[in-house]
Amino acid sequence: MNTLLPTRRRLSLGLALAAALTGVGAYTASTASAATAPAPIPLTSPSCPANLQQGEADGCVTQLQAELNLTGATLTVDGQFGPATGTAVRTFQTAHHLTADGIVGAATKTALDAAAAAASGTVDLRTQCGTLRTGATGQCVSTLQTLLNTFNAGRLVVDGQFGQATDTAVRNFQAAHGLTIDGIVGTGVKTALYSSTPTPLPSGPINSTKVLNAAKSYLGLPYVWGGGHSLRGEGPGPSLGTCDGYTGSIQPCPADTTVGLDCSGLVRAAFWFGAGIDLANGGDTTEQTLDKHLTRITEAQRRPGDVEYFGTDAHNTSHVVLYAGTDPATGADMMYEAKETGTDVHYVTLRTGGYWYHVSA
Repeated sequence: MNTLLPTRRRLSLGLALAAALTGVGAYTASTASAATAPAPIPLTSPSCPANLQQGEADGCVTQLQAELNLTGATLTVDGQFGPATGTAVRTFQTAHHLTADGIVGAATKTALDAAAAAASGTVDLRTQCGTLRTGATGQCVSTLQTLLNTFNAGRLVVDGQFGQATDTAVRNFQAAHGLTIDGIVGTGVKTALYSSTPTPLPSGPINSTKVLNAAKSYLGLPYVWGGGHSLRGEGPGPSLGTCDGYTGSIQPCPADTTVGLDCSGLVRAAFWFGAGIDLANGGDTTEQTLDKHLTRITEAQRRPGDVEYFGTDAHNTSHVVLYAGTDPATGADMMYEAKETGTDVHYVTLRTGGYWYHVSA
């Protein structure tokens, strides 16, 4: 059964996974896992309102509360912008000579991001930190998280804990910068973090080339059941999967110990990093078909960057591929696909017969 949750209130999902097509993996969200707060979203992300204020409830508020705590507040981080959060915002605004109205607009976001980074103990990763990986803690990790957020590589709370969300953000950064995707922050990653120029996530009309290039960056990454779906609070991109409902032929289930993407996780990452759109906020293939950015088209109307879903009907699906267009070298229509456990994200001849959608901003 699919459960559709409102975008801003959606928590990380504990998934029961199923595949309706033999040999093809896609997850179906069924229940919300116990979580103390929605996954954090950087305050300057286009996913956050221009002005955060009382009544908001989402990952933007999770991030806000975490940053306020870094600067002296003692809030429960629950993603709910209530009176206590409003008071903490006004206290911060007063201390930083901003209009103390309790509304978190552009000026407050900028000041708070800077104050939180300073409070977390920013250091120079290149000269003051060794190799960083999952399990690391402290000021070096806080600085890493701050830098990754500036590149929109993740939706990280700057807490100095190198956990799954930070690992996912590192892998996203590596993929975007042509580095080995291993989640390890060594010399190459550090150099890129300091020498590259952060760019905002794309917005406005979708550029299919950017979407396809984002998908291309994940070629060779393992297919992972449930990978790329914020199961542990991370944002879009490669992540550990889940063994809940796993029915693959490879045993024991490798999903919860392998970092990668499943079919809808690949499409999610491609449109997030290529267009700034989070399809279904991490939902499964069926939920993606219900996303407001999708419009049904015929197979004859397909263009590079369109998506094709397979299932029993247009809104009951279990697999998705991203149409890459005609390969100039072979003349064949091609697609990007994360197919099943035991395979990698690949670029192969297009398979047709599914339900086609165009994605627009």
